[in-house]
Amino acid sequence: MSTFILAALLPLGADAGTETSTAAELPAPSLGTVWTYRVLDMWNNTELRQFEQELVEIQADRLVFRSRRPGEEEAKTVHYGRSLASCRRLRGSEEEMCAGSLAFPLRVGNRTSYEKRPWPSGDGHSSAQCEVAGVEAVTVGAGTFESYRIDCDGNWNRMFETGPRQGMSGRFEETIWYSPSVGRYVKRKYNSYGSSGRIYTKEQTELIRFVPK
Repeated sequence: MSTFILAALLPLGADAGTETSTAAELPAPSLGTVWTYRVLDMWNNTELRQFEQELVEIQADRLVFRSRRPGEEEAKTVHYGRSLASCRRLRGSEEEMCAGSLAFPLRVGNRTSYEKRPWPSGDGHSSAQCEVAGVEAVTVGAGTFESYRIDCDGNWNRMFETGPRQGMSGRFEETIWYSPSVGRYVKRKYNSYGSSGRIYTKEQTELIRFVPK
């Protein structure tokens, strides 16, 4: 596995205006590279699922992956924007959105936002403000990686489900650790809350295997 050494490390909480030559440029992954993740329910520290993604095509404005879960015979084709956000549509809409929490080049102190990003199911959308909070070493199943930490705070809105859950809304907190040596995130934490402040979801996604080409 190749090793990426950052020229400088800034601690979390550094002044957002701090100048540094360290930045993560738009990733340029190689065809055939494979990333395997597991998703944990942090309420009881149990594994919810695993999934593997292999990069099979590079287009001008997007990356195409072959995605498979253990035990599945057929792989699914999934599309991501060049900034590594999966391409999504709201239910019944032809408009696609391929932008999300990462905006390259990543530099400590940079801020970005997104509006009405569809859920994977298409049943609702989320909006958030994000900041590159710092650089830190992160240890996951696949190893230890120097990573940019991106913190996001946002709101979610359910739109299409019928019954008492229709029109529900709340807020969420998301932290992503992006590693330039991997070309994707190596860890993600996601907590969602209802309008009353009650926590609904508490998940963590970790890279457990990385096979570069």
